Amino acid sequence: MYKSLVPVSPERHGGKAWRGFSGYLYAAGEAVLPLCAAELPRAAADMPIGFLRQNDAVSPVAICSLVPGRNFYIAPDGRWLGGYVPAILRAYPFALVAGDGDQRVVCIDEESGLLLEAPDAEGAEPFFDDQNQPAGKFAQVVDFLTHLERDRQATARLCALLDSHGLFADWPLKVDAGQGAQDVTGILRIDEAALNQLADTAFLELRKAGALPFIYTHLLSTQRLPVLSRLAQLQNQLQQRQPSLADAFEMPIDDDLEFNFD
Repeated sequence: MYKSLVPVSPERHGGKAWRGFSGYLYAAGEAVLPLCAAELPRAAADMPIGFLRQNDAVSPVAICSLVPGRNFYIAPDGRWLGGYVPAILRAYPFALVAGDGDQRVVCIDEESGLLLEAPDAEGAEPFFDDQNQPAGKFAQVVDFLTHLERDRQATARLCALLDSHGLFADWPLKVDAGQGAQDVTGILRIDEAALNQLADTAFLELRKAGALPFIYTHLLSTQRLPVLSRLAQLQNQLQQRQPSLADAFEMPIDDDLEFNFD
């Protein structure tokens, strides 16, 4: 999704500007998208939620397709076809990247087409004010990414706790992309049987850590898997014709680009 992340600084971007994105095609190749715990209640009503293990750490993801390189929630013209847009997409073209030590650096994808050399261009948003402090909507982005990182860390602690109790298991999924049913590997789910077999002390630990809503929200979201098949069919229809005005009423679209979780 990101092509060239560069730290935002007054030295490099002080005389430049940026503009917000107008569609989600930049994420059309993302079959899964990272989520944080605060997003799960809204995301679970719209899409299945799984988990990925990377570098011995487990984290939740929105499953947008079971076909690698496809995101069925994004229409060919860039519209979002679901009801909830994951937070990571709403921050584009910005991201918070690990710096030295525990520091996090706000970066912009300079190849996104949203970086403007002319600060007075139409729709231009400045990066900094006269005191080289984040200005306007960029200040909102910085605040949003800071809160998102805080929640990401809290989510990581929850997942580590669940992992320590052996609650993650492979999710046996299959997809038929025209060549017969094929196994989808790498996606995890919470093992409900293992959860029910936990000792009382372990279950109490999960409850005190606030992990139970997190667990049950994920389990409920697994019932959203059939949505992917319906979206795949819709994608085929949209590829064959130009969307009409009626499509706007058939497809829920979230173009709310406010930098918050509300």
